[in-house]
Amino acid sequence: FWRIMVELQDISRLIEEGNTYLPGQKSGTRSAYYSNPDWSGVRLLDLASGADTGGAFSSHLVRVQKGCEVPDHLHENQWEWNAVLAGQGKMILDGREILFGPGDTFTTPPGVRHTVVADKEDIALLAVFVPGTM
Repeated sequence: FWRIMVELQDISRLIEEGNTYLPGQKSGTRSAYYSNPDWSGVRLLDLASGADTGGAFSSHLVRVQKGCEVPDHLHENQWEWNAVLAGQGKMILDGREILFGPGDTFTTPPGVRHTVVADKEDIALLAVFVPGTM
């Protein structure tokens, strides 16, 4: 019982170790994490790319290391939805500073500047983009 409770506390690990199933595939697959070349300490794991969904949406597991951040940026044509899966940090959303923890979500419309800061511990986010990133 306790082992299950501990595993459920970090659902991001369960997602990392799971499979992704898409129509037309015989078995589930999972791509590997990759580092964002411009953002130190930020790694992404594609769950469904825009190419997989015909550009409709994309979903990614995002890990930000303690002391690092997803710096101030915006998406000109995409909505972004984030769910905090693990860790506590700070979001700067359109100039407003918001502290967050597991279970919190953020919706960012196109053209709105935002930053994610992992100042005291690693964080894990589930990020969904509409339309999808390729």
